[in-house]
Amino acid sequence: MNHIVNIIRRHWMPLLLLNGVVLAATLYAVIYSKTSVPPVWKANAELNLPQSTNSINASLGTLGQLQNSGLGFSRELNPLQTQLSILTSDTVMQRVLSVDPEKSSYLRLSDYKSLFTVSPQEQTTIIALEVKASSPEIAQQRLNNLINIYQLRLNELRYQDTSVREEFSRGDIEKARQQLEQAQAALASFQEATGISEAVEQTRSLIAQLRDLKTNYTTILAQAQGSQAQAIEASGRLGMNAQQAMNSLRLAENKEYQATRQQLSEVETALAEARSRYTDESPQVQSLLARRQQLMQTMNQQLAVALPNAASNQVDPTLSGSGTRDSRIDMIAELIRAQNTASGLQQQANQISSEINRVSTELNNITKNRAQLLDLQRRYEIAEGVYKSIIAQVEQAKTNPFNVYPNVQTLDAPTIDPKPEEPSRRVIALGGILAALFGSVSLILFLESRNPMLSPRDLRQVEFPVLGRISRLKRPDMERALSAEVPIDLQRLASAVLMLEHQRILITSPTAGEGKTTMTLGLALALVNCGFRVLMVDGDLRQAELSRRLGHSKTETTMNAKQSPVSVSLGLDLIPAPAVRREKIAEFFARGSFERNLNQIQSSGGYDFVLVDSPPVGLASETNLMSSVIQNVLFVVRAGKSDRFSVMDSFEQLVRHNAQIMGLVVNCVESQATGYRYGRQRELMETEA
Repeated sequence: MNHIVNIIRRHWMPLLLLNGVVLAATLYAVIYSKTSVPPVWKANAELNLPQSTNSINASLGTLGQLQNSGLGFSRELNPLQTQLSILTSDTVMQRVLSVDPEKSSYLRLSDYKSLFTVSPQEQTTIIALEVKASSPEIAQQRLNNLINIYQLRLNELRYQDTSVREEFSRGDIEKARQQLEQAQAALASFQEATGISEAVEQTRSLIAQLRDLKTNYTTILAQAQGSQAQAIEASGRLGMNAQQAMNSLRLAENKEYQATRQQLSEVETALAEARSRYTDESPQVQSLLARRQQLMQTMNQQLAVALPNAASNQVDPTLSGSGTRDSRIDMIAELIRAQNTASGLQQQANQISSEINRVSTELNNITKNRAQLLDLQRRYEIAEGVYKSIIAQVEQAKTNPFNVYPNVQTLDAPTIDPKPEEPSRRVIALGGILAALFGSVSLILFLESRNPMLSPRDLRQVEFPVLGRISRLKRPDMERALSAEVPIDLQRLASAVLMLEHQRILITSPTAGEGKTTMTLGLALALVNCGFRVLMVDGDLRQAELSRRLGHSKTETTMNAKQSPVSVSLGLDLIPAPAVRREKIAEFFARGSFERNLNQIQSSGGYDFVLVDSPPVGLASETNLMSSVIQNVLFVVRAGKSDRFSVMDSFEQLVRHNAQIMGLVVNCVESQATGYRYGRQRELMETEA
């Protein structure tokens, strides 16, 4: 807390100036708002954006479904923000301004837009509107104009959106239609050329058909082989093949041939009887022989007619088809039947084999062209899906233009707040207080950043010891100060000084007001109380504060004249500051006049200690010159007042001039001791006002 008070005390002048300006501005704002600021009337209304339920659901074939649920609310997309942008757009506001009764009062559109407040309500579909005006009638008219022009702007945007979509989609539809027709024509041409319509179904059907054909082929071929085996067995029993059996059976069924054969048999019988009776030359035998020869010729002719291409060895003429039943006929019939069955089955098997070859060829053809067919079908399906998608989107845009810009309903009509809004003097005063507070803090931080106050941490960083911490002293009149008891802090400082090898001490500070003159006088009194003879030298030729405080004015003398000390009290003398012109002060110290005079007085006066009160290091150059004469430098800083930069700069100057800094004295430190005193009340320990 003390640190803050010290900082405020340190910068009281700029703080006072700043707060004075803030106070004046606050008073002006209060007076101006009371006399010049007219009351403000407010009109309020609410708009509702209903949740859109428009949706589109179109099948795109193998591409899936086209689904669009329309405008919706989400964290990423809030249609209320879109409506907010439209409401506060320059286009809408410019139109509202053009019909406003006070349009001449607003030269910039941004100033006019500041009259409107548009805010969406959280977790709802409601937009709250608020407008300000100089009268309730203008406020209501202004809000009505905003709502009406906003609705007109929405209709314009809907029409523009629909027109742009139709114009944009027209080219896409035509392009998609052409691509669909091309894909369809290419697919149809390929199907017509290859005979493939549905590769999967056709392949499945052909495979099943091929399996059935192979099964039938195997069955019929086995049956044909069985019938052929029966025919071979019957042929072996008859001793003839199927063709011979057929020819013999056909000949046996020829009645003319069988009649002639019967006649030949009778002639053979008669010839045998005639030969048994007659000789071959007999007319009876010769007649029968001629008859036999004639019948045989007739039989051959009939055989040639009945079987024109049959050789004689392929016919069994002994088979009888009339008269008694020949048992071989049944066997021949069985042979022929088995042979015909085998031939029919074999022919059927051959036909099935041909069908198998055809189906296999067709299946191979489908397999070869399947990839191309699938590619053409895929292209057709994609083209069809794209075409359907564009058509569906166009139709949906035509049927519902409110999908992008939904219908906005007026939930609450414009109403006027019955009480106008006027500037609050309380708010203005509070603003002034806050401005003063934050301004003061900012000013303090700024000033401290430029020139911070010396802190205990800064003292710990320097290499010089702290010889004493002096409590806050009050500067009393000289007569009372000389008779007062010396504070314990100054006594401790005097004890530290007693340990020095050289008895000359230069007491200085970085700037004015650090307490170096008071410290010089207090240290001198402490040394005198210890029994030492002390000489005080007022080395501040510009201010001569020590001389003035002890009641002595500057002595009129020349630069080389010898000065004489004046007695202040028992054991304490003073060399007042000589009256040297300001432009000659540096010369007074540089040419050795000060050193010679000091040496003569110290040697002749027998002083134990010489305390020189010098000007501040940061305000005068003669302190650096005196540091070459005085062996020890006692550096005084004041808690809560000394600047870090001025202190460090003073250290650098003294070190640069080879000054021997014996230590630091921290002045005006808050006293920590309570309840114990030496003797009577000490005025030097009173708090400085």
